[in-house]
Amino acid sequence: MMNYSPILIIIILVAALIFYRQIISMFKPIKGKGTRIIATLFLLTPGYALIMNPNAEVTPTEITVALLLGCVFSIPLIFTTGYERREDGKIYVKKSLVFVVIFLLLFAMRWTIRGLINMDPDSRMLLFFVTACGYLIPWKLISYYKFRKVYVAE
Repeated sequence: MMNYSPILIIIILVAALIFYRQIISMFKPIKGKGTRIIATLFLLTPGYALIMNPNAEVTPTEITVALLLGCVFSIPLIFTTGYERREDGKIYVKKSLVFVVIFLLLFAMRWTIRGLINMDPDSRMLLFFVTACGYLIPWKLISYYKFRKVYVAE
């Protein structure tokens, strides 16, 4: 059986980095044309090894439910993420305490649910990676779209 403490550490670090970058963007302008918004999705790359794990035994239904749950989790993130051009002419993430609270609540919910699911660690890690992809990918893609709308509206 695989030791998951390094993977859990990576997951926590990725979540912390995404959260940190989002908060920093509320106070520092976003550089460039916004490609860094979707570039953070490359931080998910180490998790793709979970998909290839032969020890993970999950059904297509479980994968579908995890993906749909992730998509539901993305909705509040999408609605609380916005961009604005400030008086200096640069684009920032709109300041939102609601976003901060929602992001932390979603992470806490995922962590709590993870402890409640009774299945082997390989399968559980795979499902929670799928859930993370289910909310991070739509959120970041729509965030990029929102940024580009503000960017081209110069």
